[in-house]
Amino acid sequence: MNRKISIKAILLTAAAAWLLSGLAFAAGASSAVGEKCKGCHEDLAATFSSTIHAKAGAYGIKDAGCESCHGKGDAHAKSGDKSAITNPSKLDEEAASATCLACHSKSKGQMRWRGSVHEGQKLSCVSCHSIHGGHEKLLAKKLQTEVCSTCHSNIRADMYKRSKHPLRDSSAPTGEGKMTCSSCHNAHGAKGEKLIDAKSFNDKCFECHVEKKAPMLWEHSPVKEDCMTCHNSHGSANDKLLVTKVPRLCQQCHMQGRHQTGALGTNSTYAVNRGCLNCHTMIHGSNNPSGAVLQR
Repeated sequence: MNRKISIKAILLTAAAAWLLSGLAFAAGASSAVGEKCKGCHEDLAATFSSTIHAKAGAYGIKDAGCESCHGKGDAHAKSGDKSAITNPSKLDEEAASATCLACHSKSKGQMRWRGSVHEGQKLSCVSCHSIHGGHEKLLAKKLQTEVCSTCHSNIRADMYKRSKHPLRDSSAPTGEGKMTCSSCHNAHGAKGEKLIDAKSFNDKCFECHVEKKAPMLWEHSPVKEDCMTCHNSHGSANDKLLVTKVPRLCQQCHMQGRHQTGALGTNSTYAVNRGCLNCHTMIHGSNNPSGAVLQR
């Protein structure tokens, strides 16, 4: 019995030693290639050394050295010819992304890149990321909002409107708010519409506004249908991110010919202050037995 245990221990020890030697060799090989590249590319090497890719290569966890993305560098090192080395930023978008997806295709965040809206718009990984580092998550710019607003300038305009989500914070050192674009969207692809990282718009909204999700005795159908019916999530010139001010917003659906669509006077209680909400305060739904018209 003791002899069997002893043999098993010896085999395990040998296997561990073999594995560690392999990791050390990989780390040594990666380091050797990196040192050769560093001779000419000191600035790139300095920023790259602190990235997650460099750390993975140093520990031999993955082949994450210079040659992982740029290919074999012997010919380039000897001749200095730029065409003798692969530069993903100079490749077409499909080839550039394929370099990254060689490792990241099975990652939860990136597995839906193929067929995504951004891929369809001829973007690649290096359109938004700087692989050699410099910023958080290897972004090409300091903040997520800066990267996204490069294309989505209309959304950037909404972020500066008076009613908005906390995507900006002038008091923060970086200017970034409590939310970022990735709080709601997965830029690499998602099941939901508009790259929403949830099954639907409402499911994403309910992650923060959970009180609106609860079933109500008296429901307001647009609330359960789509939050975007009434709200513009990126920002609005109207209160509460509304797409238009009340009573006009309510009148888009409520056209029964009573006070909702009547000729409203200048100081009419149906038009001023909170308009319809002066009386119908429980606009998202009511649990009061007497709240059939969302008044309580």
